[in-house]
Amino acid sequence: MQKENYEKYIIAGLILTVILLASFSIAWIKEPARMEHLSEEIFKESALRGREIYGEQCAFCHGSTGQGGVGPALNSKNFLETASDQILFETVSAGRPGTIMPSWAQKNGGPLTDEGIRDLVSFMRFWEENAPEVAGEDFIPDAVRGLTLFNSSCFICHGENGLGGSIAPAINNPSRLTSLDNDWYRGVISFGRPSKGMPTWGTVLAPNQIEDLLALIDAWRNGEAIESNISVSAMINSAIFELSQGEIEDTMFFLDRAEKGAFGPIVEEFETVRSLLDENDVDEAFDQLVRLSADWPIGVAEEGEDVYADTCSVCHGSEGEGNEGSRLNPNDFVNSSSNSELLAFILSGRDGTAMGGFQDRLTEEQIAHVIAFIREWQDGE
Repeated sequence: MQKENYEKYIIAGLILTVILLASFSIAWIKEPARMEHLSEEIFKESALRGREIYGEQCAFCHGSTGQGGVGPALNSKNFLETASDQILFETVSAGRPGTIMPSWAQKNGGPLTDEGIRDLVSFMRFWEENAPEVAGEDFIPDAVRGLTLFNSSCFICHGENGLGGSIAPAINNPSRLTSLDNDWYRGVISFGRPSKGMPTWGTVLAPNQIEDLLALIDAWRNGEAIESNISVSAMINSAIFELSQGEIEDTMFFLDRAEKGAFGPIVEEFETVRSLLDENDVDEAFDQLVRLSADWPIGVAEEGEDVYADTCSVCHGSEGEGNEGSRLNPNDFVNSSSNSELLAFILSGRDGTAMGGFQDRLTEEQIAHVIAFIREWQDGE
């Protein structure tokens, strides 16, 4: 009986094995690149979704390119390099108590899912490579800006005007200010003191903002009285946020501060909100605050006519017919926006256009008068 020759099968099998091993090796070599490419594609898709969310929810306060406006700048290399994805996620999710930054996560009463917040973080990361340095050669620390920042982020623990509270010690204390220099305060603000409950603000604040806080500390050290320029609108919004969190005492604090700078017939509404809180009618007080925020500010059209002529007519025309600036008589944006939205817009301006912010040029009351004046054009008066 003739034996079958298996040699050719063995050789064929070996060749097949070599080919398969080579294929697997090539695939294995290419796998990291393939996974990296896939990861990049997923990141880009996430960032595109985040861009849409940013435009709808964030641009009004933080600027269309993250340059800042009513809210702080986000498109800052210092900020983006020091803030981890987790910190960004948690800040968007929970907001920043004591500021006008609300909580955005659905689990905290906001409109965004966790996936939506991750998409938003992905979009912000696209800024990082080309983000500008916030600190510039011409930057001069400012105690007024520092007090505005202190009132939005620090007073809850350290008390009004830095005089101390139930949670943290006074900063505005002569003996303490004499014994501790700015290098010490810079380090504590930047890196925190976790064992004592002091957060790491260096991951949230830009270096310039920390320098503004140090300018405030210098002013206190020199016995200077500093007045904050934080708007009534911002303080009303802070009161709304605190009430949404059930913080009645902090709500009252912001309400009192807002009332000090308020003007016009709407001032009576502050006492209404205060009475509702005294009666523990929190829901009605919250609704009243929301209405107050939307209606604020109410100015006098006759006063606004003079301010408009001096400040706005060159660009928008003496009769609102438009020139370099948009036509205001009539204007769909003015028609569809609340007083508070118009106030925020005029204070911050519009990025990429000739419409600059008027925060340092007009008072809140002057802007209120201008809004009342241009409202008459919308009514055909």
